[in-house]
Amino acid sequence: MIKISSKTLFVIVAIATVALSRLLPHIPNFTPIAAMALFGGAFLSNKKSAYLLTFAALLLSDILVNTILYNDYNFTNYLAQPFVWAVYFSFALTVFMGTSFQHNINVKNVAFFSVSSSLIFWLLTNFACWPNNPLYTQNLAGLINCYIAAIPFIGNVIGDLFYNTLLFGTLFLAGKRMPVLIKA
Repeated sequence: MIKISSKTLFVIVAIATVALSRLLPHIPNFTPIAAMALFGGAFLSNKKSAYLLTFAALLLSDILVNTILYNDYNFTNYLAQPFVWAVYFSFALTVFMGTSFQHNINVKNVAFFSVSSSLIFWLLTNFACWPNNPLYTQNLAGLINCYIAAIPFIGNVIGDLFYNTLLFGTLFLAGKRMPVLIKA
C-alpha cells in the first residue's frame, strides 16, 4: 500500500482543483497553470512527482478545455503546434523554480518566482508563435513586433499572482489549523 502524507494529498487535491477550474468561465490569461506548477515544485518533495503531477494536470485540463470548451476532438493537432511545446517547457521551468525555493518558502520568494514564471511563459510562448505566424516578418523587426502585439497578454502576471496567493495562502492557513500539512 502506498502511503501519502497529508501535505502531499493536500497539494494533489489543490492542483487537481485549480486545473479543473480552467473549465469555468474566466478572464483571458487568468489561469492557474503556472501557479500549480510553482506550488507543486515548492511542496512536493519528490521532484519527479512534482513534474509528473503538473504535466498530468496540464495535459488532462488541456484535453478537457479543447474538447469541452472548444469542441476540438483532434487533440493531436493541438499538441503538434510549436507554441504548445513552449507552453509545456515554460511550465517545466516553473516547476524547477518551485523546487529551487522548496526549503525557503516565503512571500518574497513566491511573489518573485510567480512574476518570473509569468515573464518566462510570455517570452517563450510568443517567441514560439513568431516563426510560423504570417503576420510577422522572419527577422528581428518581426520578432519585436510579435512581442509588442503580445503586450496585452502579459496580464497572466495578475492571474499567476492571484492563484499563487490562493494556493500558497490556503496551505499556509490550513497549516495553522493542521500543522501536519506544513511539516517537512
